[in-house]
Amino acid sequence: MQFNTFRRHLKSCTTPLHSWIANDRGNVSLIFGMAAIPLVAVGTMAVDYSNGVRLKTEIQAAADAAVLAAATAMASNQDDVSKVAVAEDTFDANLSDNSRAAFTAVPNTDVDFDNRVVTMTVAVATDQLVTRLLADKININVTAKAKVDDGNPICLMSLNPHAKESLYINGTADVLADGCSVHVNSDDDEALRQVGSGQATAESFCVRGDYDGSNYSPMPEKNCVKEEDPLEEYFDTAWSSAAINAAACTDITTLFGKKNGNNAPSEVKFLEPGVYCGDLEVQSGDTLVLLGSKTSEMSDPNHSQYVFVNGDITVQSGGTLRNYLSPSDPSIVDGLGNIVNSGKYTWPSQQTLLMTGASPAGEINVLGGGNIEINAKASGNFAGIAIAQTREAVPSKPHLITGGGDVNINGIVYIPTQPLDIRGNGVIGANASQFAIMADTIDIQGTGTLEIRIGADYQAAGLPELPEAQNRVRLVQ
Repeated sequence: MQFNTFRRHLKSCTTPLHSWIANDRGNVSLIFGMAAIPLVAVGTMAVDYSNGVRLKTEIQAAADAAVLAAATAMASNQDDVSKVAVAEDTFDANLSDNSRAAFTAVPNTDVDFDNRVVTMTVAVATDQLVTRLLADKININVTAKAKVDDGNPICLMSLNPHAKESLYINGTADVLADGCSVHVNSDDDEALRQVGSGQATAESFCVRGDYDGSNYSPMPEKNCVKEEDPLEEYFDTAWSSAAINAAACTDITTLFGKKNGNNAPSEVKFLEPGVYCGDLEVQSGDTLVLLGSKTSEMSDPNHSQYVFVNGDITVQSGGTLRNYLSPSDPSIVDGLGNIVNSGKYTWPSQQTLLMTGASPAGEINVLGGGNIEINAKASGNFAGIAIAQTREAVPSKPHLITGGGDVNINGIVYIPTQPLDIRGNGVIGANASQFAIMADTIDIQGTGTLEIRIGADYQAAGLPELPEAQNRVRLVQ
């Protein structure tokens, strides 16, 4: 009796428990709750991964834009400091505020320039957007590269940044830039102007401001970038290395005696490299032969340098300044009156004519019918520069080269702060294999033709690297 009573009580107590266990209502909720934990973890990781991909895509796009901008700066001959600044500024400008807010620190960028290639590497850490289940942050690393493909070397360039008619072509004068391009740095509305029936032909014309005239082939492009002076650093380094003492100069004014009437005898004189003061005038019928350095001295980086301090170099009509010997030339006599064997020299000789001094400085004057034939040095300081004037030496009037005679200058005429006038008839530069002009402003008038050319192998000929037009800038990574 007592046992049965106990069983009934036990059953009455366990029946609710059995019912609860047997009841399958709410199982879905329980299972979902248990499964929700990994589902949420996976979901948050997916969100963070997607955000990381988005950030990396944006950073890569910013780096791509940065190297393209820096490569464009490289093509316009800007220095490394400026190119790095362009790259970093462009990179920063292409990042959104949301992306910057996700960075744990400022992105670490490194910009490198090698063989006309710009490389930028970026490393940055970002906070997780939702969870730190797997890591506290995401490290993102990207690399971008852009290359500057070769364009056409610039062989006629006016450097003044604001002058009206910085390059002016007037009359029936023709300009032929053979295998090379023309660039005008001025931002004036008439920076490049052509008037008259003359024709200007080049691989391309590019002007920072605007142009006037229609006789161009091809027509100019405007709103071009400002090209930095391509020879400034090169020239300054050479000048510093040469350590020229302008105070220790030799008076050259008496090299040729003054002519007394048209029947005065012609003279042939020889000039060794050195530093000279006063005006040099090659008069009608006279010839000055530039000897250059002796063959045994050509390894000296300062070989074949002619420095003229505060003096004009004038070649009158019928006068000749040349770098080769003629069978009719007399024996070479040195400064001590000794005859020198011409075989000690290399012909045609090489030379760089450097003009310096306090303003107003001297100027080059090649008058109509005057003859000049010189070859720039192929090695050493100032290699590739045929005629140059230091920036602080500004003459009272423009340099003048007039056609009508034989005018052949192999190398670069570099007068960065001085104007150049080209006048007369005939052809200037007809037989020059490498000839470029870089001046503050260039004024071409008359009935003749100016021929300038830079061959594909110009650096092999000793010329320094020149800026190029129509460069193609492209991503390579």
